[in-house]
Amino acid sequence: MNKKRLGLLALGGICFALLIVWKVDVGDVTGSIARAQGDNWTTETARKYGVRLVETRDASGAAAYPVAAGDLLFFTNVGTSYGGMNTRNSVVVINAKSRKPIAVSDLDPAWTERYVSHGIGVSPDGKYVYLPSIAPARATNPGSVLVLDARTLKIYQIISTGGQAPHHVKNFEDSTGKQRVLVEEFNWIQTGLGAHDANGTGFYVLDQTDNNKVVAGMGNGEVRGTFYAGFTAPDGRYLYYSLPGPNMRDSIRGRGYLAKIDMQTWKMVQSLPMGSYPLWTVFTQDNKWAWITNSGDSKVVKIERATAEGQVDKVAGEVPTGPGPYGLRMSIDDKELWVADKAEGTPGQRGTTVTVIDAEKNQVKRTIPTNCITNDHLIISPDGQEMWATCNQSHEVVVVDAKTYEVKARIPMPNQGDSHGGSFVSYTQGPGGLVAETVSDQNGLHGSARDAARRGTPWAPAGSR
Repeated sequence: MNKKRLGLLALGGICFALLIVWKVDVGDVTGSIARAQGDNWTTETARKYGVRLVETRDASGAAAYPVAAGDLLFFTNVGTSYGGMNTRNSVVVINAKSRKPIAVSDLDPAWTERYVSHGIGVSPDGKYVYLPSIAPARATNPGSVLVLDARTLKIYQIISTGGQAPHHVKNFEDSTGKQRVLVEEFNWIQTGLGAHDANGTGFYVLDQTDNNKVVAGMGNGEVRGTFYAGFTAPDGRYLYYSLPGPNMRDSIRGRGYLAKIDMQTWKMVQSLPMGSYPLWTVFTQDNKWAWITNSGDSKVVKIERATAEGQVDKVAGEVPTGPGPYGLRMSIDDKELWVADKAEGTPGQRGTTVTVIDAEKNQVKRTIPTNCITNDHLIISPDGQEMWATCNQSHEVVVVDAKTYEVKARIPMPNQGDSHGGSFVSYTQGPGGLVAETVSDQNGLHGSARDAARRGTPWAPAGSR
């Protein structure tokens, strides 16, 4: 009898546990099943940095937009700040050839209504879209990364560190050839030029081939600073992170640093003193040079990278820019540095120009008036012929010819949202159907586009002739 009673109690406990874990979700996927975090996802690294898989959903269904072999699409994010008229954080898909929006996501309002995004990523294989979703004040749900199925634009996973604000997402390939996804938090929250709170986790790295499990990461305490924006060198060995300060006010008034991190050990190996408010880093494909914006000083700094054991990186020069520079991009031949003059840190942040610098002579070559208001990110097209500028306050993407410096197109956001970033995804025909490849994002060129740039040959989609 005792054994029977114990068996019944155990069975009842299992049933009760299942009722707690499983629930029916009626958000953007009506009737789908959402599961709470399971132990088969949470790695030791995820546990260390407090990264949680909040939900997994059924993201299957009809494709949200048409796509065919030979297409090139641009995925951008639109939040609800900077005077945006849309009410939900969302993804806009643009046909890069016709320059027409072809889809806008319609996501669960519990995770997107009045939420904000300042970046977006697409996995190297084009399978997932990563939409950072910064929670508004008094939100019921925390700030999270919404992992969408890239074809259906439905939520597949919700990943969170518990109330913190995910900032940017970008791809990289490490020194062993493994492709990864980097997620960085907004490690200090901007509420104006007064009070700020440094409360982010730092950054963490996802393996998109293994259900987006966390495989690496670092916290602010590991570099004795506050992580802002990180970018990987072409060698795949080192990750450079700007450490501007605990908040915008102190960053503008004080001096920041650039942390050089060895991605084999996940340790900082050098800290380079910078000027006021360092932000964005780019590299030449030969691994010899790097550039970083010093936003508070309205200049960019050129860095000569170490090329042998025992050497260290050193500052080699600096060049003035427009007000409050933010994002950077090298031209396809590494001869020019393009700078987004966002006017970061100034009242209103209404910068409208792009500064082009001769990267060999270290001097301003020209200033392009784009009227792209509050331009923060610049994304180079995979063939290197265009620079796509995302415009926070004019709610559009502006396409600039990288050779003639003329504005070729203006793409208004269909829901009048604030565009902050983007990823180019190329599609080719494979043996089993369409094959997608992310070829450019805010971390530079990837895959076949990166390989073509290094060879100095025109880019063609992978598998094409």
